Amino acid sequence: MAVLEEVPGIKVTVRIDGVDCQEYDDPQDPDQPPACPKSSKYIESRDDAKFTIYLTVDRGYKWGYKKHVLSFSTYVDNIWVRDPLLNEHYLETEIEGRQSFSNASRSWVLQGLKFSTVKIVENTTKERFQEDKKLSDEPGMIEVRVRRCIKVQRSHTVQDHTRQKSSFELAEKSLKGKSISHGTTFSNNESIDAPTLWNTVPVDGDNTHIAIFQFKYRSKEALQHEMIIPRTPTPPLSLETLSEADRDRLARERLEQIEAERSIKKEADRPVKRENDEVVDLTQGGIRAKKPRIEVDLTGDSEED
Repeated sequence: MAVLEEVPGIKVTVRIDGVDCQEYDDPQDPDQPPACPKSSKYIESRDDAKFTIYLTVDRGYKWGYKKHVLSFSTYVDNIWVRDPLLNEHYLETEIEGRQSFSNASRSWVLQGLKFSTVKIVENTTKERFQEDKKLSDEPGMIEVRVRRCIKVQRSHTVQDHTRQKSSFELAEKSLKGKSISHGTTFSNNESIDAPTLWNTVPVDGDNTHIAIFQFKYRSKEALQHEMIIPRTPTPPLSLETLSEADRDRLARERLEQIEAERSIKKEADRPVKRENDEVVDLTQGGIRAKKPRIEVDLTGDSEED
């Protein structure tokens, strides 16, 4: 669960199947404090996994200032999802998706959030490229912007924000080498009761948000590629884990190796023929050379005077 020391008591987390996602520190998070306190984390996304965003405020947060409320403006891939309000009597909520008024059904609907594999499209129009470039500027990003505000009055203005995006496609040129594995798509419309909406104004003196929480979601392989998590070590080979075909292949390779070693040994054991046609067995001790036999005539020829 992401928290900020500068703004104690406010917590945000992403959940898959009701379980908090494990968070990893963002190595690109700047050392210098930004104008607004910001938390940046990485999380692992899975194909077609539905996710929610859980918001909570505990006793560590001070509510006394002007009886304000907290607004949590939530965006996914730079697309607005919801803007729930929490106060000292309503301290938690879970964003399950996008709540919108559907002009087609004339009713309020909920569209759930789901991680979808990015599909790369090669041939696109200029208009498609510009649209996809806007999406790829904040790819794989869940962002929650928190600000203090005052309730003014109930709002009855509704707009159709439903999105029929069941797949996530991006033009190849819009990515520019970015490591993007998933995008967020929205599920089919689910009928819900009309939510209570409020018009709000910022607290006097607040010129910006008081906190920003970012979650960059990537597949496990993408997290390893970006060195956010270590790569999975290659398991040691064992006969139990090998397939029958691999075992047969290794057996053949070993037999070929043994035959090659035997052939080399036989070649080394063959006798070598010398130039004087003398045959020498190299495996035996060396042949001792015989000294030449010299005959000396001791009688000699005597000279007559």
